[in-house]
Amino acid sequence: MKKSLFFWLYFIVSIILAVYFAARIITSQMGRGPVSYVKHISIISDSKDADLESVKMAIGITNGTNIKSVDLHQINKRIMNVPGIKNASTRRLANGDIIVKTQQHKIAAQWSDGVNFYPLSLDGVKIDKPTSERNSNTIVFQGIVPGNLDEIINGLTPISKYIDYVNMVESRRWNIHTINGTVIYLPEDNLSIAVNKINVLNQTHKILSRQIDIIDMRDNARILVKTKK
Repeated sequence: MKKSLFFWLYFIVSIILAVYFAARIITSQMGRGPVSYVKHISIISDSKDADLESVKMAIGITNGTNIKSVDLHQINKRIMNVPGIKNASTRRLANGDIIVKTQQHKIAAQWSDGVNFYPLSLDGVKIDKPTSERNSNTIVFQGIVPGNLDEIINGLTPISKYIDYVNMVESRRWNIHTINGTVIYLPEDNLSIAVNKINVLNQTHKILSRQIDIIDMRDNARILVKTKK
């Protein structure tokens, strides 16, 4: 008798749960019920300096939006168009929540068109958020930049305060243009060694403060210097 009672109790509970979940599925598909609407939107970033307001605007939906009108692919596409966004993923949870995860480009320098300054990532991506001001202690690039700036940025750090801007020549090597008007021709290889030589010469002879037109470092065996007339 006791086993029979438990059997019928479980049977009734199962029927109730089946009806409940079936009703939720049907109302959700019809665009009705609590899970048919966006309850909450969460934005997660890997950077504390991320422009979450721009991401929020790109998402383009708010709490209470009907789930049937939410296109996750289009939302993610709009987020990827936000300046500074490297990667993004957008997903919807069963309870109606929307979760957006973003990865920001790591800003390491600036790129200039001669007028404005744009944030520049380590992987050579120019971020379309220009300003008229140059950031202090930041290396500025002009012209074409490659996909990886680690070596050049790390190499130029010792003399960064003397640099006006840097540009690539024939996609092979770099020229440094100093604030004092000197152009330094760097070699294709052993960039850090060449910059270290310049740094030592500057410490001992103030070479970056003198009236020098060109410092040619392309020949590892010697340094050619052309003074200003």
